[in-house]
Amino acid sequence: MSAHEPSFHRRSSTPRRSREVALFGVLLFAVSAWHAVRAAPEDSYEETANCIAVMEVNADALAKQVKAGDQQREPALRTELVRAAAIVGRTYLDGMHDERVAKAHLVAARERQKTWDQARRDSVHGACLKRADAELAASSGLERVLIDRVADHRMQRMLSEQ
Repeated sequence: MSAHEPSFHRRSSTPRRSREVALFGVLLFAVSAWHAVRAAPEDSYEETANCIAVMEVNADALAKQVKAGDQQREPALRTELVRAAAIVGRTYLDGMHDERVAKAHLVAARERQKTWDQARRDSVHGACLKRADAELAASSGLERVLIDRVADHRMQRMLSEQ
């Protein structure tokens, strides 16, 4: 067997290659979107945190339903996670690169929402869905692939948690 012939007996390095492909995709995503990076105002980060917090509550409820056997809720869960990933991705591209600051905004949003009634939660959630859908419509093919991967990974984690 020559060095150029494929070997069916060699062990595959698929997990390593998958990580490399994912990293390459993230780098391409960052480079392709570099022109769109701009500093977002602090209010925008607060609004984003409110969106993620309210979408998180909705996704958790949907995940509980799926784990309890209601498989018909799985597409709604995936859609919620795709939308949340689109908002998070846009926020990153808009300049929020500090994970500690982002988490602090999210913790503050969770605390704020403890005082909200259901009508306020529903109103914010509706506005966030519109924002997410606009982000998805404006995303490139590569951005969409990355958004889908993030959502799929999050969904797997949510459904595997006990």
